[in-house]
Amino acid sequence: MSDTLYICGLKVERSQKLRTYLPVLDTKTEIPVTIINGQNDGPTLLITAGIHGGEYPGIAAAMELGRDISPEDIRGCLILMHPVNIQSFWARRAFVIPEDGRNLNREFPGDVNGTLSQKTAYLLSQFFFPLADFYVDMHSGDIHEELHPYVYYPGLPNEEISEKSREIAKILDMKFMVKSMATSGAYNYAAISGVPSILIERGGAGFCLREDIDAYKADIRNVLSKLGLCSDPIQPRQHNPSDVSNVIYLENDTAGCWFPNFRSGELVKKGDELGLLTDLFGTLIKKYISEQDGVVLYHCPALAAPQGTILVTYGKFAAE
Repeated sequence: MSDTLYICGLKVERSQKLRTYLPVLDTKTEIPVTIINGQNDGPTLLITAGIHGGEYPGIAAAMELGRDISPEDIRGCLILMHPVNIQSFWARRAFVIPEDGRNLNREFPGDVNGTLSQKTAYLLSQFFFPLADFYVDMHSGDIHEELHPYVYYPGLPNEEISEKSREIAKILDMKFMVKSMATSGAYNYAAISGVPSILIERGGAGFCLREDIDAYKADIRNVLSKLGLCSDPIQPRQHNPSDVSNVIYLENDTAGCWFPNFRSGELVKKGDELGLLTDLFGTLIKKYISEQDGVVLYHCPALAAPQGTILVTYGKFAAE
């Protein structure tokens, strides 16, 4: 990378930190961004938080990392966006950008002439992904999702990108990691474009707990060390992630009231009753039965379950 970073009209010199708002193309929407251009040359790490505006711990962690890290602390360049989905954040809306009702994470690579979601996706995919040597997308369970911390790494487009991504996933302090073969989503599109990437899930259900924020910050500092942006040693972790496979995303095909029997992180057996759906009079609509042994990665703790809600997400796990 050259000594001076130019992007979207912003200029950041070597040994400079810029904290500003970045306009989304031809709109009045502005995304808070921190760009830290280190004292010495090195890789560029892109971090996004709040692609879903109701997923708070990653947003808070990115804000604090951007505040606390100085150019003297790193080699290369660190770019943090916090939150990307600023309208959803202020509206306290799950998943979608309120202006167009679209899930930003399903809009990549975006469209320069499209809606706000599509323009935001275009901004990232066309101007920020090409700068990055590695990309970390920070998520949480959304306002109606409780989850156990885990990380996704891409299985596409090839083994080289997948393995580079997995090597970073392995240093995070969590029990589980999932290899994704999906083509949608910011980190999957970045990987398909040639940028090793991961998506971290930590916290959720509308909470912004200090323990989740600090755990996120510790993960990111270890990522900085592993990638060579800083010389600090990788800090010890309580957990090392193991692969979870054959992940099932269980959705309801009719609206109802959801009563789960398992929480995130708990183990289930094939044939277990995962929960039941009733109508507003308490009359049973359907019982949901586990199709396999596995671990619950996240579930819906909300009583209201509109049609298409992911009630439970679980996958096969070889317990230690």
